[in-house]
Amino acid sequence: MRHSTILSLAKLCAPIAIVVAVVTACGSSGSAKSTSSATVVSSSVASSSASAVSSDATSAGVSSSSSVSINSAACDALTTHIAKVVCMSDAFKATLTASQLTSVQYDWSNKKAKTTWSNFPTSFVARNGLRFGAMSAESLLTAKALVATVLSAEGYSDFLGTMAADDYLKASGGGSDYSSSNYYIAFIGTPVVNGSWMIQIGGHHMAYNITYLSGVGYPTPNHIGAEPKASFEINSATYSPMAGEGNAMVAMFKGLTSSELDYAYLSGQTYSDVLIGPDNGSGVLPSAYPSGSNRTGKRVSDLTATQQALVTAAVEQWVRDYPSAVSDALMADYTSPAAYADTFIAWAGTKSKGVDVDTAGTYMRIDGPRLWIELVCQNGVVIQGKTHYHAFYRDKTMDYGNSL
Repeated sequence: MRHSTILSLAKLCAPIAIVVAVVTACGSSGSAKSTSSATVVSSSVASSSASAVSSDATSAGVSSSSSVSINSAACDALTTHIAKVVCMSDAFKATLTASQLTSVQYDWSNKKAKTTWSNFPTSFVARNGLRFGAMSAESLLTAKALVATVLSAEGYSDFLGTMAADDYLKASGGGSDYSSSNYYIAFIGTPVVNGSWMIQIGGHHMAYNITYLSGVGYPTPNHIGAEPKASFEINSATYSPMAGEGNAMVAMFKGLTSSELDYAYLSGQTYSDVLIGPDNGSGVLPSAYPSGSNRTGKRVSDLTATQQALVTAAVEQWVRDYPSAVSDALMADYTSPAAYADTFIAWAGTKSKGVDVDTAGTYMRIDGPRLWIELVCQNGVVIQGKTHYHAFYRDKTMDYGNSL
């Protein structure tokens, strides 16, 4: 696994009955506010859903004692990924009140809603849907089980680590803008196996926008960030969100010769943030990707097999955050010989320091015919004197299912 945590991911191996005791909520101070006993019974769950409920010893948004039963055996018994996602979506929606259900559901034709997401805290940019901190204990556990079904085990680890980082920022003096309670979930369109709909999961440093068209999932645009980017501990668990992503991107450039690294440098270009950032409710697909002679860097097909393998490993850090039913076809397309003949890796920053993630302004990207991955190192906002990551994964042809 890419992230270190005391939560046992060995539990992912088989359907199991789980008892989760002492669910810790985070209050306004960022420390443990109260505890509640939540018992999850008869949970013959999909492997990723098992991770979701077993990890809720550090859940946010639960502030009163309750006994919660979640039975996802029916969803686990389904044979296709999309059927399991729809089943878990329906299970989550069934836990909501009428007003909550209204707040979480948007029309498929709502282009503004589809494109409403950001890297900023939710107090700066409002998100669609229902806030985790406003959910009942049952709804929160079911929401996280849904997220774990939508993502792979690796992706769910990123999800947990990103929220934990917000609690860490709050505890480090960041204030109420930061909290694992300040994350949201929404549906654009109605979840159905063969229809068109979208699920949004997001908050500060997180945006999962996954569109399903006739059962096929398109998991972009996706944003994830990490402050701090180094390992940290909170609520008795250790996290290092995006360590795998950052290390893989650095390894990709470290694998180049000095002349190749020089060739891949974006001379005269500086980046304080990514080039293709949040869509912020624009209702349109982005169009500012480099084209023609502006697409510079080192062509992947010109690299050795060993160097190409490092590129593929970096791509996997983003694409494999989703189950194989979603990621296999994307990986095949993004890393095919034809794609690599039109894929460039490039970097920018302080050239004398090389690809140094501890230097603000260090920027790395993978630019393919479809694939677009950017990672930039910015100065810390709350954790001063340290850089943190912003990263975006997009598909130039299939963001939002190419359906706006």
